[in-house]
Amino acid sequence: MSSWIPGQSRPMSISSMGGALGAEASDADLADVPFSREEIDSIEVALATYGTVVFRKQRVRDEIRLSFVQAFGPAIGGRIQEIADEDSQFVDVGTVDRHGNLYNSNDARGMYMRANELWHTDGSHCQPPIRLTVLHAQVLPPEPPPTEFANMRAAWESLPASTQKEIEHLQVEHNILWSRQQIGMKPEDFSEQTRSVIRPVRHPLVRTHPLNGKKSLYLASHASHIVGWPLDEGRRLLKSLMEFATRPEFVYIHHWQPHDLLIWDNRWTMHRATTYSGPYPRNLRWCGVRELEPSC
Repeated sequence: MSSWIPGQSRPMSISSMGGALGAEASDADLADVPFSREEIDSIEVALATYGTVVFRKQRVRDEIRLSFVQAFGPAIGGRIQEIADEDSQFVDVGTVDRHGNLYNSNDARGMYMRANELWHTDGSHCQPPIRLTVLHAQVLPPEPPPTEFANMRAAWESLPASTQKEIEHLQVEHNILWSRQQIGMKPEDFSEQTRSVIRPVRHPLVRTHPLNGKKSLYLASHASHIVGWPLDEGRRLLKSLMEFATRPEFVYIHHWQPHDLLIWDNRWTMHRATTYSGPYPRNLRWCGVRELEPSC
């Protein structure tokens, strides 16, 4: 149940930013009166249409941000011990934690953060997976590194009909150990507690969005192999689809501004952080919205 109580209406509007994905909400302040159910529904429709929605200049406390997240469903934070924050509802991503302490790029948390530079879909290693993600810029360097998003619906629609028919009913095993292996992490880099909660899960390779009935690929660096296929053959197919889905015409680049709050739909988008090694701190606070049912 939503923790947001319908309040006074405000003149919020959401408009496309053009290109592969992306929309911007104007005249919306999360610190103002709580969003009504109608406003939350309009954001849901925008996410199903544009993939990402940005709210500019949001200077809000954690409890306000969490209430906004919970208006969309159950909030999920750091399930993995190595990145869990002192507040389990949020994860701080970037180069520093919320107190400004620099992450060690060579320990488990630092390597985990570096893996965000792989194309991925948040929570695809979970079942049920993560439906929506909220990422809120806390501290940005003078020239913030952008975040890139890929439109997996457009990629699906651009595939030849013969390929669509071949892959439409395939199942894929997702495993976060597989994605972290791609940057050099080993299972023993994770604690026993973490390994106990990150079991492999299965999702369909092609998903249908419940709000508009449109199909999309469902990919991620966590996608290990095709169920029932020879391992190498399945991984070649996934690699080919990942490369296709991230072609420039399918990609939206989000250029961060101070206190941007960005929300996106994981069911039909992938994203990745871009490399940043500058001297200035960077911190963004992450929270997810878990799906209520297993993916289908």
